Amino acid sequence: MGSLRFLARAPWVMSLGLALTPAIFAVGPWIESRAFPVTRDTVIRQPHTTGAGVSLFVSFRKVRQCEFLSLAWYRGPVRHIVDFEPTAEQAPRTRPSGEQLAGPWLIRDLASLSGSRAIAYHRCHPLWITVTEFYNA
Repeated sequence: MGSLRFLARAPWVMSLGLALTPAIFAVGPWIESRAFPVTRDTVIRQPHTTGAGVSLFVSFRKVRQCEFLSLAWYRGPVRHIVDFEPTAEQAPRTRPSGEQLAGPWLIRDLASLSGSRAIAYHRCHPLWITVTEFYNA
């Protein structure tokens, strides 16, 4: 008799699960980016303005083991290109968890870091791309 009661409830459970699936994909990335960021404690080191933009080193703590996809640097709505130093040790890559030091990076066509922010994109799982606020001036 107990198994028959479960069968009577199964359509309702399935319906509820299907109804909540869009909400999970709509709210899940937002919750993950705030509760479980990939990087933390970003510190800009040795920033200086060049003719091409702002050159800097950066230290940060990577707290999750996720695949690095890209970094976007913004000042207002304008996205600035980030040139990573193309050496084997400093090139953008997926880094292990822990304390990190990277650079020099050149943020093109940026006069100063004031009012700028950086967003990091990582693949942590197959459901969506994880977005982390990397830096906010």
